[in-house]
Amino acid sequence: MALEEVGRIYGDVGVGQFKVALTTPVERGEYLSVEDDTHHRVLCQISQLERKSDATAERTLETIAHGSPYNLADALFGKANVVGFRENGIVAVPQLPFKPGTTVFRADESLIADVMGLKENGKTGAYVGMLRGHALKVELDINQLVQRHLSVLAKTGGGKSYLVGVLLEEFLKHNVTCVIIDPHGEYGSLRFRSEKMRNAERFGVESRGFKEKILEFSPDTTLNRDAHPLTFSLKNLDARELLTFMGSTNVRGYVAPLKGLLEAASTANAEYTLKDLIRLAHARAAEEGNPTFESLAEKLEYLEETKLLAPVGTSLHELIVEGKMTIVNLRGIAPDVSELVVTRILGTFFEQRKRGKIPPLFIVIEEAHNYCPQQGQAMSSRILKTVASEGRKFGLGLCIVSQRPARVDKNVLSQCATQLILQVTNPLDVRAISQSIEGLTDGMTEIIQALPVGTCLVSGGGFHTPLFCDVRTRSSRHGGESINVIPT
Repeated sequence: MALEEVGRIYGDVGVGQFKVALTTPVERGEYLSVEDDTHHRVLCQISQLERKSDATAERTLETIAHGSPYNLADALFGKANVVGFRENGIVAVPQLPFKPGTTVFRADESLIADVMGLKENGKTGAYVGMLRGHALKVELDINQLVQRHLSVLAKTGGGKSYLVGVLLEEFLKHNVTCVIIDPHGEYGSLRFRSEKMRNAERFGVESRGFKEKILEFSPDTTLNRDAHPLTFSLKNLDARELLTFMGSTNVRGYVAPLKGLLEAASTANAEYTLKDLIRLAHARAAEEGNPTFESLAEKLEYLEETKLLAPVGTSLHELIVEGKMTIVNLRGIAPDVSELVVTRILGTFFEQRKRGKIPPLFIVIEEAHNYCPQQGQAMSSRILKTVASEGRKFGLGLCIVSQRPARVDKNVLSQCATQLILQVTNPLDVRAISQSIEGLTDGMTEIIQALPVGTCLVSGGGFHTPLFCDVRTRSSRHGGESINVIPT
């Protein structure tokens, strides 16, 4: 089949970029091919477009005044980036510029798939959608996601929770053990089949629920009725760990008095409770006149109200089941309590994974800017930085999800080698993204700000250069839809 000619190269030509006079309209981001004597077909991509004409201000005003059309001479010009060619399994870029006057063709899908590395891999591939404008599947290598971490970034309403749902469906299909920190309780909908299968034929997906593969836990089961109680064992905590649950930053001043309270409580009753510790703290404050014990009593009373600690907590083997997904539903939970939960469970997962006590695990953190902020410090910041920098060595993968990339700790975000980016318009967020992605051109940065809902930029994931992907239809029900204030 003959290739379609779209234009000719003109002007000064660089090694990685050239200008093209277009004879056929193409869209920004579209793939082109150029043939040269050395490498044969080379894949390129339009990054910028400009239409030039002789429509001067005077002629335009004259036309408006007289209402008569006039002959308009115009032409379409573009700039294209050289993606490369594949040789011996490796993608390379020509080291000599193309010759001016060289014909530019619309790239065929076989060249795009070969150079971009788009191949179907049912065993380890997470099918997230189709290459924009083409019938080529985009699959992310699940092993790479776990080994090198992932981020999903978008503005509010940009479709990030829908995309995360697509990823979770793929993990469930491949029996990946995963945990999602769900601040809004929206991912429990993965249990149910979707009733809105738009474009299902294009993407080749069928309606399906995953109820048998989902576990759900929450500190508040009165609000989150589908969840099992999530509690932590009091007797398994030492003084420092208990102070972490209490949100105390003054560890040095409290650890010795609290250690004394724990020893006294365990001596009196092996199955002691928080109420026992509170009574002892009040008694010591009255006996010794030491304000430290009164302060401890107040902190323990607050901790008791959270209902996070119990004589027997949720066991690790209840929380992590190989091949299943665990939702930690934090809907309705106070921010400081949520931080406590995240800190404790991530710390436990990290230590137990190092010892091989739990299977390789993928952790998804929704609203990550609240748990590892760039400015200030959350209680969970330290453990998230540790998991981001060291977790991959132990088979502990991390997915950071946020609507404010600029507010996520840069040390954590920089550890995510694969990034899925939907529409982002805030200048600070756009800058944060452009600084963290290799191979992102100015043209791609502009496209990100105008992406339609349902299209994302994929960077990393085993692909040579960033690409644009139309996110596939979900098989399960989407739980993150906006609620109308006025019924329609």
